Amino acid sequence: MTIMETTLDSVFNYVFKRIIYFNSNHKDLIIKTLKVIKDEILKTNSCDTFECIVYIDSFGIYCNNENVINQFERLLISKLPDNTLIYPHYTANSVHFEDIRRFQTHTHLPLGQCILEAIQVIKESIDKFTLNNIFLSFNGGKDCVVLLYLFQAVLEELKFNGQIKAVYFQSDDQFSEEEDYVQSTVNRFNLDLIVIKGELKSGLNEFLKENPQFSASIIGTRQSDTGSTKLQFFQKTDPGWPTLMRVQPLLHWNYNNIWSFLRQFSIPYCCLYDKGYTSLGNKSKSHPNPNLKYIDENTGEVKYWPAFLLQDSNSERENRL
Repeated sequence: MTIMETTLDSVFNYVFKRIIYFNSNHKDLIIKTLKVIKDEILKTNSCDTFECIVYIDSFGIYCNNENVINQFERLLISKLPDNTLIYPHYTANSVHFEDIRRFQTHTHLPLGQCILEAIQVIKESIDKFTLNNIFLSFNGGKDCVVLLYLFQAVLEELKFNGQIKAVYFQSDDQFSEEEDYVQSTVNRFNLDLIVIKGELKSGLNEFLKENPQFSASIIGTRQSDTGSTKLQFFQKTDPGWPTLMRVQPLLHWNYNNIWSFLRQFSIPYCCLYDKGYTSLGNKSKSHPNPNLKYIDENTGEVKYWPAFLLQDSNSERENRL
């Protein structure tokens, strides 16, 4: 086990990484647990490129095999007491957008392919419609969070310093945690966010009447979403809806790609995902995913793994009624 007093990890040539923060009062426990897990994993995996580095208030897991990292995280959560780890949404660490752009060179990896494709679609949408005529659909869910960070990575490359125009279509049955996350993201990015309450179609219609300059919306739809298998990257709204081009850079992403992205780049997300929620809909119709349920061996309590540890991605929406 390596212990360092700096958070610089650029010297490590590993493809995948997880930077995980912890409660400083539990540093000795963290170091002890990491050693146990590392020995446990090395007994079952012939993985030569695997390292765990402990920093001042965080530790990094580095490996060229993402499955090993996922195994490490599962063991870690099962062995540590509650409130030992501090997830990204409770930290003030900054995301390095250059890391996101650089990862698209890993075209031999699914995540690299996904990032490359999404960035190309975003750039094409800017060329076609210009930034003055595009808004981002943002509701705080995991997919639109990925989209926001990809969009910002492109804007940083283009040296765009203006505000991102975003629209939040808000229902009357939202989680307060989701509302809090949206607001924290607005503050983090200085988003120019408009909140539209009520029914989606009428709300969109009123928004476009008041803002006729917008001709395209970037949204986080995936083909794995219900009824979305035949969608294209650029798709006009259906007949009867306000006229708008839907730009969908994440069409070919799946559930695992989404979480690989969020975890790889230590991106803050809504805390409900750490409580077993795998998909966020209306509050009254969403609950922790039963496929993430487990019994704590130490306390006998019923608990739920975080959403990023869901093993069957096809069960993503089994937490919604």
